[in-house]
Amino acid sequence: MADEDATPEEPHQPRIRVTKGRPWRIDASRRAKWSAEDFVKQHAVEIRQVGDPVLHTPAKHPKLSKPELEALVGRMFASMVAARGIGIAAPQIGVGLRIAIMDVDEAGVVAVDPVVDEVSEEVDRTSEGCLSVRGFYGMLERPLGARLSAVDINGKRFAIEGDELGAQCMLHETGHLSGELYVDRLASRDDLHPVELEDTEEVGA
Repeated sequence: MADEDATPEEPHQPRIRVTKGRPWRIDASRRAKWSAEDFVKQHAVEIRQVGDPVLHTPAKHPKLSKPELEALVGRMFASMVAARGIGIAAPQIGVGLRIAIMDVDEAGVVAVDPVVDEVSEEVDRTSEGCLSVRGFYGMLERPLGARLSAVDINGKRFAIEGDELGAQCMLHETGHLSGELYVDRLASRDDLHPVELEDTEEVGA
């Protein structure tokens, strides 16, 4: 997901919050390490773009050890940083596994096998972009709230909830894991608009 509005915002409450459990997260020390220039140069990979089969195929349950999962998450995070994102799903770096990072307001949530449990009835028509659909954003309706459950890389269950951009990111990421891009949800191709990348801060997945 990408946000074409790069204007500074007023401080606000975190838009993604853990509501159950104490999951493994991308904490300050991991964030510092994984966003360092040398780490990003070494580990970031190109984001797969719309049309790549891995983006249009439902991802599978990961059968990886914790060290393998952590290494993959580090690679995903570095790729997200390089693309100026706030979230990324494993298929976007060519790995067809059900793993997503949701980093709105630096939440640092890593969700394995996430499932959307509930969405709000209240919706909003909003702009949405995607690191895998470079140069465009679309207008579509998304629920203003969402709840999601998943396991962390230690295999422990947890739940999160999100509001506004947080909910949008959660739904965007789980869509990727089902082989769906936001452009598949547009009512019309007339709702897709070009955007100049130098004028935007890519902050999605």
